[in-house]
Amino acid sequence: MAAHLKKRVYEEFTKVVQQQQEEIATKKLRLTKPSKSAALHIDLCKATSPADALQYLLQFARKPVEAESVEGVVRILLEHYYKENDPSVRLKIASLLGLLSKTAGFSPDCIMDDAINILQNESKLPFKTYIIRAEIFS
Repeated sequence: MAAHLKKRVYEEFTKVVQQQQEEIATKKLRLTKPSKSAALHIDLCKATSPADALQYLLQFARKPVEAESVEGVVRILLEHYYKENDPSVRLKIASLLGLLSKTAGFSPDCIMDDAINILQNESKLPFKTYIIRAEIFS
């Protein structure tokens, strides 16, 4: 009888140890980098004047953007474009949209409706010409 109990305890002990080892093996560590779109959004929200916003956009234009974060950056830029009243900032945003639309792995189809809306709502002809030259539509 004692041998039988010893055998059962041994079997249960080995099962518990094996289950704990399997749980530890499934945990994985994932490293992430902060998103470019989040940094741009924070910078544009910090801007107190059109000159500050333009400065942040110029700094952003110098940095490379990864293909996976382009769509988020485009959304942030479009959101800020609709809020902005200063023409120089709006032109820089249009220029950045044109550059970002050429990024490999990004389909500009998702911003086509916004680009058409921008052209329809713009009243100044030179501004429309610049937006078309920014090659948002290419």
